[in-house]
Amino acid sequence: MLAKALNAHSPSVQESNSTASTHGVDLILGGHDHLYYISKGVTSWEGYDVNEKVLGAEADEGDVLIVKSGTDFRDLSEFTLELEDTPEGSVRKKLVKSIRGVHYETKPGSKSSKKIAKLLESVLSKLSEALKAPLCKTEVVLDCRSSLVRTDETAAGNWFADVLRHAYDEALCLKTSGGSDGVFICGGTIRGDSTYGPGIVTLGDILEILPFQDPIVVLEIDGATLWAALEASLETWPAQEGRFPVISGFRVSWDSRRPRGQRVLGVWLVQEASGSTAGTPFHSGASTPAASSAANILDDVNRPLHTLVDVEEVKNEKGGRKYKIVTREYMAQGHDGFLALKGQTYLVDDESGQMMSTIVRKYLLGCRFVNRMSRIETQERIELLLNDSTNELINREKARHEQYAKHLSRKDAVSRWRRAMHLALRWSRAHYRDNIHVTEKEHMSDVDCFDGAGLRSNKTEEKEEAEVATADGEKDLITIHPVVDGRLKDEGRQN
Repeated sequence: MLAKALNAHSPSVQESNSTASTHGVDLILGGHDHLYYISKGVTSWEGYDVNEKVLGAEADEGDVLIVKSGTDFRDLSEFTLELEDTPEGSVRKKLVKSIRGVHYETKPGSKSSKKIAKLLESVLSKLSEALKAPLCKTEVVLDCRSSLVRTDETAAGNWFADVLRHAYDEALCLKTSGGSDGVFICGGTIRGDSTYGPGIVTLGDILEILPFQDPIVVLEIDGATLWAALEASLETWPAQEGRFPVISGFRVSWDSRRPRGQRVLGVWLVQEASGSTAGTPFHSGASTPAASSAANILDDVNRPLHTLVDVEEVKNEKGGRKYKIVTREYMAQGHDGFLALKGQTYLVDDESGQMMSTIVRKYLLGCRFVNRMSRIETQERIELLLNDSTNELINREKARHEQYAKHLSRKDAVSRWRRAMHLALRWSRAHYRDNIHVTEKEHMSDVDCFDGAGLRSNKTEEKEEAEVATADGEKDLITIHPVVDGRLKDEGRQN
């Protein structure tokens, strides 16, 4: 039993065998498994028989403390802990002397709480307002119409896939030799069936476009598996099936004129920029969509801004080279024809993965936070930050922006340079990684359009002050410029 392994001992056990000098936990709280259960080790519990036999709790001998409160608010627990001090020098500062609780059941016809009803009304009202809040700006139309995202490479699909590309890099670097090699999701992931922008993109827009709640995971697969999954993804074209591929990190050449199951002509990993302020190209052998390094793009205004550079062919072979592919749990389970992905090794599984809308929102929040902090003087900024490494991250991103922005001085090429700047940042591994992971190191309350802290404390800002803050904050929004760069090229429709 987990509780025993963690030394979550009951007061009765403490009397004869104190855990004051033992590392562990004092109490385990659980739920969300449709089972209400209180261990026999509690002092008393009103409305629940602790001696009732519970499947899976046969090892409970009254020596541990566990409170599991069911699910969906059908069962609730209220309890009081009485603590006692431990001798000086002990590992634990306090021990549980007694624990007394009450079991509440929510039943049809249960009396409504006026206080909770008022709070719920306030929460829903604030949530409705938050959905209208801006998250970013786009210089181009994000075309999410079903007829397009399910049949063609799209700028919107490319951008969403690029954002996912480095979401789990820190975890992957601990388990393997580097970040992910690419992203493979499907057109059916992108909903909304509408166009967004140019202009402001709101939180509501993102949630409308990305409504699915299955987590984004990472699989380790060989070349043959990737080819098979791509064939399955392309075999139903021109039918508007949701399985049409949306990719990042690699380039696919295919031919819609060929028979089903034989349409993929070739797959290549493509080069990405490191995001270094020195502008040095970074060859990872496992890259996000890129042309060449940011510096090289900005060195030649006549060079195409989205020319993909192949660095490694992905061969249709079983075994051998393994690729770390970011995908949806829905696809990893073999749904919608993706049987090739079923049963593959997880590097980030559904328990550890996050929803796609969450990852995109984290990236945009991170960009806004970094942009805002970069405008604050260094010493003042350091005092505001929670993590020592964040200041270095902000300086890196600021230097990247300044490096690209200095080329905007040429009036005859302003538009082209501005576009080059957005593309260079989009291709930067460090840009995505830094802006996503800063949200895990710092408090985002100043840039988050949903005031969770305010709702929990039941405090609200004056409307006038909130509107001023929102208007001022728009200058910190990232401006995106997604493009169709040829990463998914149908040779059968080139003429």
